[in-house]
Amino acid sequence: MADVMPVRTSTNKVEGINRCECGNVRTIHRARGKRAKFLYSICDDCGTNQQTGAYWQDKFKVHYPTLEALHQAEQAAESVVSEPKPEPKAEPVPEPKPAPQLTEPEAIPVPAPAKTEPKQPEPEPENKPSIWKAVLTGIILGGLTGGAITRL
Repeated sequence: MADVMPVRTSTNKVEGINRCECGNVRTIHRARGKRAKFLYSICDDCGTNQQTGAYWQDKFKVHYPTLEALHQAEQAAESVVSEPKPEPKAEPVPEPKPAPQLTEPEAIPVPAPAKTEPKQPEPEPENKPSIWKAVLTGIILGGLTGGAITRL
């Protein structure tokens, strides 16, 4: 975390700086040409990030012109986080009402379990060609059509 502005060899000018996910300072640049509406970043450790999704563009739009402005913004964010928040007051929770007592027991009918028969494997049809026949037929047809195509 150096206290000097990073130097970049990019042909696009530096629009600002912000903090990279790795913790280093990265520079923010504006692309040229048909991508001129997009920003991109260059970090010493992470490299160039040219993602155009809304998430990354929103992160790139929050940049600062100098290192001092970046440090002030970070210190302000730390002081906001360190302020204690008042604890919310607990509201009294009403006690749950007891369930009504039944005077006569009600009979609940229980369905009888359904009888299931064991599944038997289905017999394979006799007219199904074997796998070897299908493979052999494919090889022969491929050879014939391939030979005919090469002669044309």
